[in-house]
Amino acid sequence: MTVRARKIRITTAAIAVTVGLSGCSVGLQDLPLGAGGRNSFDVTAELITADGLVSGADVRHGQQIVGRVTDMRLEERHAEITMTIADGTDLPANTTLNVELPSALGTPFVRLSEPADPQGRLTEGSHLSLSDTGVGPQIESTLAALGNILGGSGVSQLQSVMSSLNTAFENRSDKVGDLIDTLNRLLARSSRYTDDFNAAMAAAADVSELLVAQQQTVDDFLGQVPQAVTVLAAQRDQIAKLMSQTTRLATNVAAITRGRQETLDHLVGDAEQMVKSLSAFNTEVGSTLDNMNAFMTNFDRAIPGDYLVFDGSLDIPGGIDKILTGGVLLAGQPLPTPDDLRNVLSGGLANKRPEKKAAKKAAPATKTPPKTTPQTPSPRPGAPR
Repeated sequence: MTVRARKIRITTAAIAVTVGLSGCSVGLQDLPLGAGGRNSFDVTAELITADGLVSGADVRHGQQIVGRVTDMRLEERHAEITMTIADGTDLPANTTLNVELPSALGTPFVRLSEPADPQGRLTEGSHLSLSDTGVGPQIESTLAALGNILGGSGVSQLQSVMSSLNTAFENRSDKVGDLIDTLNRLLARSSRYTDDFNAAMAAAADVSELLVAQQQTVDDFLGQVPQAVTVLAAQRDQIAKLMSQTTRLATNVAAITRGRQETLDHLVGDAEQMVKSLSAFNTEVGSTLDNMNAFMTNFDRAIPGDYLVFDGSLDIPGGIDKILTGGVLLAGQPLPTPDDLRNVLSGGLANKRPEKKAAKKAAPATKTPPKTTPQTPSPRPGAPR
């Protein structure tokens, strides 16, 4: 066999192997590396997006590769992947899934993590919903954010802030130090009233809850406020006059009471005594007025003729007359004596009767007998004239 024939055979074999591999569409990601094979089970998971994730990507638990991504498809508005996981993998049914990058230029992989409260077990046919899965930062979004920062959108503002701070603090280190000390003292003093601050915040929270509970009442009040404002605006002139009169009244009261503080103090004491005196017979006022009404009714019925001679007295407890009249009648005259009251109540007959008796007693002293004249008997009470 010549060298030329050997080269032709090797070239032919290489071409045949290449064509066979390309016809079967087999890649390195389809080879079983650490998981898969017959002793495995399939688990499906939903992802909001599967950008960058390829079929055959690693499925890791911790630092160990426990499976591969074997299928990817689109389901309505999200992606769904199928993972083949080795039988020896012990994971709870509520396992969380995240798509992560091993490095900036690495291939994304799937990481399975145990939750804080594991429940059940991940078995054949288990399904992870969107609430249990997540997608980590993508290389495209990371590079875009970095380009946005380097493009001047954030650095220029930061440079302006630093320049302003340098200008403000230049040659003012002592003042800045004093300001920091003052802030420290302020914070130290504020820490003493932490409980008061907490109580105030709790009270504010309670008030907020009450306002929320009375939301309808507050809405009704706010709805009526415009109407009340309209009414007040219509009465603006009257309110202004009232305020002006109130001001004048306050001025007059101040002028009257100026220099009379001691008198006002005594007046308050006298008013207290008067209230106490009135309260002493307060329970008898009603019955007294009822008796007075009954008396007046019976008094009207007791007059059969033209007149009636009545002799009575009004008994007022001591001190009450002075309280009611101040010791002086309304016209300014002093209170009448008992004789004056008797004359008023008797119609003036009280003073005439003693004069007749005196005349009868003085009659025998005359030497000449008096002329006899017929005397008309005085009418009896209640008899017609």
